[in-house]
Amino acid sequence: MWIKQRKSILVVISALISLTIVYYYIYLKQEEEEKFLAYLPHSGLSNQRIELANALLLAYLLKRTLIVPPAFLGNVVGWMPMDQLYDHLSWLTTPKDFDSLCQSPTPGQLSSYTQRSKCAEYHQFAAISWNDLHDFSPLSPYIRLRFQNIVSFQQLQEDLGVTDAETYIHRDDHLYDWRLYEDLDQARAILQNGSNFVDSFTDRKFYKIYTPSHWQARKERLLHLGGTFGSTRMNMVRPKHIELQQRIADTLHYRLDTTPLAETVKGIVQHLGGKATFNAIHFRLRDLPFRKNALENLRQFERNMSIATGLEVPPLPPYDESGILTAVPKPPPKPEYAVRIRPQQDLSLPPWSNWCQNVSPDLSEPLKVGSRALVYIATDHKDIRGENSRVLEWFDYFPCTLTLNDMPASLFEPLDKMHCLFNRNKPLKSYLIPLVDAMVAAHARRIFTTPRSTFSKYIGELNEAWVLKEQGYTLASFYIH
Repeated sequence: MWIKQRKSILVVISALISLTIVYYYIYLKQEEEEKFLAYLPHSGLSNQRIELANALLLAYLLKRTLIVPPAFLGNVVGWMPMDQLYDHLSWLTTPKDFDSLCQSPTPGQLSSYTQRSKCAEYHQFAAISWNDLHDFSPLSPYIRLRFQNIVSFQQLQEDLGVTDAETYIHRDDHLYDWRLYEDLDQARAILQNGSNFVDSFTDRKFYKIYTPSHWQARKERLLHLGGTFGSTRMNMVRPKHIELQQRIADTLHYRLDTTPLAETVKGIVQHLGGKATFNAIHFRLRDLPFRKNALENLRQFERNMSIATGLEVPPLPPYDESGILTAVPKPPPKPEYAVRIRPQQDLSLPPWSNWCQNVSPDLSEPLKVGSRALVYIATDHKDIRGENSRVLEWFDYFPCTLTLNDMPASLFEPLDKMHCLFNRNKPLKSYLIPLVDAMVAAHARRIFTTPRSTFSKYIGELNEAWVLKEQGYTLASFYIH
């Protein structure tokens, strides 16, 4: 009797174990199978950061691990069809002896000419890990990340152990191929009234309207998108998703801890007198749309800086019935006697110290220093003080203006520690200068930024995070015309 009962118990236990194993492999194993989201970066670093922010949010919504490519510096190719973009980025990021490959061509040796176009691209290009720019730890409870240095489709599939059958690729028709809307009614309304288009600097492009379920329906292990650029790409309405979107934006502020980049910025800010002891402008001038609007932006900067430093400006033109100004506000009158002060290495010595003044870091204290205020201009203009500079008149209004070119060379030495991700012989110093320039400006008491520039807008956000919010202010606290 006991033996029969024992056999029955063993049979039951064996069956339970079998069921447990089957359940594990059929259900739990499927749930644990990691799925991935990949995208292709392009264009300047600011655009890449916007792509990364959108991809991070989408990875969370889809419960997928995000494949994070490197951050590319210098002249990076703009949007193009996926295969073409992969051709560029794969060659640039796959390990090879770049120093030997990209030497000057040898006359009569055909092979030395074959890589000239790619090598020309390489000489204007560098890469850095996003971890060197941002601290991603605040996102670790929400999003899984996998950093992938080599931007190659074949290499990605091999590293992930994913086959073609387990991969879904979405190929964009253009830069603004799709937008995602969490509000179904909003998505329907946009489609019904035909407003699903964006007007760029060049033309109008219509985009597809997707909801999260569109991408959630893809069951393949690897979902590979083209680009994810666009400040209005991801449109959330659920409070927890809006909150995460802001958390992502905060995480993608440049880090200010112990990196050589942060050390360089800190040294320059101290040289200028310390955080919030100067005003600043982030003035984009090199790209065509900004060159076209250079004088208009200059006039607005002159007016705003005058107001911020306590100078008189002409009254505003009247408003129309819609509350819009009927004309562009006039800049302040030009100074009757222009003062020109040459920048110097030690700002504590005359003649600089006899005329120029740091501003109060206390935002509640009105400024009355006028044209004596220390101003820092971050710009992509090669020679803003040159005799052919279109914005030379700025120095008539604010002679105590400094640029990155006026800083002592020793302050940039920490950048010598940083090298390209794909070639340790390639220093990053020259590629990081625009970041240093912008980060210094973001430490100003007040900063005025270039309209319609996503990078300039981002620098304003850094200023809000690093300076304004510390004293209980936001960008909305200051309204200047």
